[in-house]
Amino acid sequence: MEEFTLEFAQLKQRVDEELMKTAPIIQPVSLYEPIRYFLSIGGKRLRPILLILSSHAVGGSTDQAIDAAVAIELLHNFTLVHDDIMDQDHLRRGQSTVHVKWDESVAILAGDGLIGLAYRQLMKLPPQHLIPVSKLFTEGVIEVCEGQAFDKEFEDREDVNLKDYFLMIGKKTGRLITMATQIGAILGGGTDEEIEILTDYGSIIGTAFQIQDDLLDIFSSEEVIGKTFGSDVMAGKKTYLMVKSLELAESDKHRRIMEIMRSPKITRESLLEIKRIFEDTKIFTEAKQEISTSFQKANQVLDRFPHPEAAAGLKRFSEMLLERKY
Repeated sequence: MEEFTLEFAQLKQRVDEELMKTAPIIQPVSLYEPIRYFLSIGGKRLRPILLILSSHAVGGSTDQAIDAAVAIELLHNFTLVHDDIMDQDHLRRGQSTVHVKWDESVAILAGDGLIGLAYRQLMKLPPQHLIPVSKLFTEGVIEVCEGQAFDKEFEDREDVNLKDYFLMIGKKTGRLITMATQIGAILGGGTDEEIEILTDYGSIIGTAFQIQDDLLDIFSSEEVIGKTFGSDVMAGKKTYLMVKSLELAESDKHRRIMEIMRSPKITRESLLEIKRIFEDTKIFTEAKQEISTSFQKANQVLDRFPHPEAAAGLKRFSEMLLERKY
């Protein structure tokens, strides 16, 4: 694992360097300064590194994958800047969000600029890959927007079930992660079988990743996760935990959660009360088990690889995600 940690750090440094090249210090300052600010405040770079590791798994190189890896990270950052506006979040990666540091108009424009830069980066791909990868990328953009729309719609609904939840996260979070594994496999020269396996792998870990995020939203501190404590719950988001709580039917704990969620203002004390209910009703335990099971399934998918040893880096990636705290 120590060897993989070093490889991960080296890939992250490469992605960070290439990212900053996409947003030059030029006019207009009101566009490029917020973009450079957001790209510079950190980020785990999980999606681009996953894309590169997927390329490696089928015999490709980092150089073959780097342009698409940067493009997918730019796309991811576009979604974050706009999500922060829609959810009125004040913190991202432990720093002020763009709409707080500047204003909403600047943040909207910065987000638009990021998706434009993503497509500019994608246009660097070799001709034989440009059309298929661009189609995947474009469909991914549409699905991410659909997922965000479902996310907003669900805030006002009390009848959201797990089927609805998995549909929403499959588009909003899972699609970008699945895109990363698909595109990486294509650029690395993978066979149809290898591309299919890595697509399945990406789909499973995408789901697990979002459930994990839902847990971290309310079970980690702001200092650790770098965003406002309980921001998803306060915004009325139908997280895995919240949807599972709806299954408590007419229990006192269910009624208490509904009372809190319907109140005009959700306080920190109320969030802590919801957190205790999640623990008391074993919802937290169930969520952790769901995550663990999903990662086991993802690794079993990798065992179908024609040469399973080639997917060792992806298995290390799964282990790292399973243990993440932010």
